[in-house]
Amino acid sequence: MLRTHTLPTAGVLLVLLSTPALAARLGGSVSSSPGHPIVNAKVVLEGPTGPVATTWTTPSGTFVLEAPEGDYTLRVVANGFDAPPRQVTLRDAADAAADVTMGVAALAEQVVVSAGFVPLTRSASGATLTVLDEAELRTRQLESAQDALRSVPGFTVARSGGRGAVTSVFPRGGESDFTLVMVDGIRLNDMGGSYDAAHLPLFDLDRVEVVRGPQSAVYGSDAVGGVVQLVTRRGGALRAAGVFEAGSFGTWRANGSANGSAGRLRWGGGAEQLTSDGFTGIAPGTGETVSNDDYRRTDAMASLGYEGDRWQLTGLLRAGRNERGVPGPFGSDPNDTYSGVDTVSRNDNETVAAGASLTWRLAQAVQARGAVAYARRDSTYLSVFTPDTPTASGNRMVSARGQVDAAWLGVSWTAGSEWAVERAASAFITGLQNQEIPVDRSQLGVFGEGRLEVGQLSIQGGARFERVVRSALEGNRSVFSPRPSFAEDTISVVNPRVAVSWRALGGEAWWARLHGGYGAGMRAPGAFEIAFTNNPGLKPETSRSLEAGLETGWLGGRLVADALYFRNAYDDLIVTVGRVAGTTAFRSDNISNARSEGVEASLSFRPVAPLTIRGGLVGQRTEILANDGFADAPSPFLVGDALLRRPELAGFADVLLHVGRVSAFLRIDNRGDVRDIDPSFGANAGIFTNPGFTTADAGVSLRLLDQVEIFGRALNLLDTDYEEIFGFPSLGRSVMVGVRLASSR
Repeated sequence: MLRTHTLPTAGVLLVLLSTPALAARLGGSVSSSPGHPIVNAKVVLEGPTGPVATTWTTPSGTFVLEAPEGDYTLRVVANGFDAPPRQVTLRDAADAAADVTMGVAALAEQVVVSAGFVPLTRSASGATLTVLDEAELRTRQLESAQDALRSVPGFTVARSGGRGAVTSVFPRGGESDFTLVMVDGIRLNDMGGSYDAAHLPLFDLDRVEVVRGPQSAVYGSDAVGGVVQLVTRRGGALRAAGVFEAGSFGTWRANGSANGSAGRLRWGGGAEQLTSDGFTGIAPGTGETVSNDDYRRTDAMASLGYEGDRWQLTGLLRAGRNERGVPGPFGSDPNDTYSGVDTVSRNDNETVAAGASLTWRLAQAVQARGAVAYARRDSTYLSVFTPDTPTASGNRMVSARGQVDAAWLGVSWTAGSEWAVERAASAFITGLQNQEIPVDRSQLGVFGEGRLEVGQLSIQGGARFERVVRSALEGNRSVFSPRPSFAEDTISVVNPRVAVSWRALGGEAWWARLHGGYGAGMRAPGAFEIAFTNNPGLKPETSRSLEAGLETGWLGGRLVADALYFRNAYDDLIVTVGRVAGTTAFRSDNISNARSEGVEASLSFRPVAPLTIRGGLVGQRTEILANDGFADAPSPFLVGDALLRRPELAGFADVLLHVGRVSAFLRIDNRGDVRDIDPSFGANAGIFTNPGFTTADAGVSLRLLDQVEIFGRALNLLDTDYEEIFGFPSLGRSVMVGVRLASSR
């Protein structure tokens, strides 16, 4: 049973509502040319420490912002358009005006919340960013976040089958537990960083932000290879929308969402249901009929914000449940070891995420921010070994974060601390009496950063000290993997980072921007790594990463190309060695190492406003290194072997078209060969080549009326036979058609 405890809401609202009226107003309009207003453009007023007020343009392209008197930067964000920031001054009891004309752009400027301690614009951040906004998500008719992540160069997404199957994300050659996933700042990863990316819907989002490279200096543990943050929709003009679609494999999806503003209140919310029968044909590997590939997902979200004179209060509640059959591998079977399709196994997950944040502007150049969050996952797994009693597992995290942002002597500063407690439990993690026992740990992070902007040069530099305390853990007497009792264990890590962005050459017609940085990452051991070892002192896995890139803009920003080199060194990787003579005294230890390096390239071209062409390409080389102090790599691998499931070459191309009432997209994906393992018995039963593949998706939508839109798409248009995970066939060609009702665009 879920029990919630609320703050004294009435008292908080009384304080907020009693604050004095906002001091000054800024009004204006946003257009692409005279007589062509831009609707629903985001208008942001920034002070020295970040955004102070945000609104959206009306159907006539106008906006009004209110803020205390002072000097600000005005930014406008609109899909497919760009405009330089403008400096504005607001005076007490006086109105100011600012009309903004935007030009067509291949990449619109974005205010990104995931790339640092305070929101930064994409061009001012030295980090490598990808932002997928709501308009693109809707045009491409995407169902879930894992579909969106396929548009991120350097991220390899691998799904073990059809909808809802376990989905892993490998960032720049890193492990599948090296990516921190958040929704509005709430962490969703399990202890140790693991996260199944199959179940995050997109129906309620403003955008998806992806930061590549280590971000542990900002977020601590788990942000080794990157951060994925889903930013929900809240505020703006009143808008409601509903979608229903159905198609192949017995699939249907329905959702409804709404967002708007009422005075100083900003709100949003919605719900979605997706159901699919999955693959129900003959298993290629066994000739049997597959009957256990079905999937069902239900999600709901509500958010609320309040913008006062010097206060901003936000809250989010998100809950979901998903259930899926697990038929096991039924595709490639190189060792002829399949025992048959699993018609019993099922997985059921329930998730809750809740959080609240408060920003208090003490002065124009000083603000304090605080946030609290709670995340929970409860799962059951029914298998052929426990057909009557499902095994249970779960993860819970409570966190609190506080920081102060200030501007002084031309430099913006941030200092703060974050504290979290986490508990992981499973029916397989047991004590001396074979009773279930939890693994508990706490984390304390202390961080600081300075940011300098001088003309076209931006520099961010900082570090975070992380202290991770794992509570004492009772031993067990397992015949197969006995564990002694562990005393409390404390580990401490310092993770630095520096990032630079410099628009070195050019003007409005063309320009060149250098960007890059260095950072360190860490991932503390997970619950199963702790519970199934006799090593009481497992250390965090760590990384050191370097990246450097050149972004160029041509034709006034209609063509943008970016090329970047990255190099990652992964150290102290936890590996099971089984007490192999001459390696370590423990069953598992931090002795493994690896590295990856490569080049990411991307191109965005918007020759005319209705047409966007985008592409991405990554070439990378991964390598397993020798164990610490030895000449050999972890068995059964050899020194110099490529890491599993990381392609040397992968790429994609998108074409997006908007002409009048018609929108369309074409998507082509290509992935090269990868090394993979035996689907039934793992690496010790053999390592094989999983062939590369090319797939294509296409879709079109037609707006019949201002409020009615019909759409359809074909996935795997070429009916390609492929396996992202060796032994688990992906779905063949499928078609989905639907209708969208919306009160506004």
